[in-house]
Amino acid sequence: MSKNLRKVQDMLDGNYKDKIQVGQYAPTEEVRVVGDKWADSEGYEWEQKDGFKVKLSSTPAIGLFNHQCKDCKKNCSPKMSKGWDRDTFKADGRCYHCQMNYELDLKFDAPVRLFAYRRLKDLQNMKSIEKEMEQWVEEFTKVRNEKVFDKSVANAMANDNVEMSINKNTQ
Repeated sequence: MSKNLRKVQDMLDGNYKDKIQVGQYAPTEEVRVVGDKWADSEGYEWEQKDGFKVKLSSTPAIGLFNHQCKDCKKNCSPKMSKGWDRDTFKADGRCYHCQMNYELDLKFDAPVRLFAYRRLKDLQNMKSIEKEMEQWVEEFTKVRNEKVFDKSVANAMANDNVEMSINKNTQ
């Protein structure tokens, strides 16, 4: 048998003739009660709960950014909500149903405020469209101002193909 197989077989049989242990090894069991908080060797904080431990996080439970509706506190994060809630939250900070209720309240309580609110939204949309158009025009002028066709190279190529002698047509 090879050395490695013999060592494995000796270990399985309980023969530890080549092993030397220095010192004593006794696993330390820390007893934690519910509510204890501690940090491990890597710097993570933990808390003991009833029957399990929880790793404490510095970020809020809802995610990196706050995606809660202003009114009902519903989670409107991109991964957790439907398309209408997501899109309405991006524009107004409310879920779809709360935004509908808000606009209905404006419509019946103060129609002038609803008109002003809609006009403000339209102006914000126009401002963003204007900004996009300005960026598009800047990119277009930058491309136009670049040297797309360098005349010096074209002239050199044209002069190279011309013969220096003039041939007369005698026929």
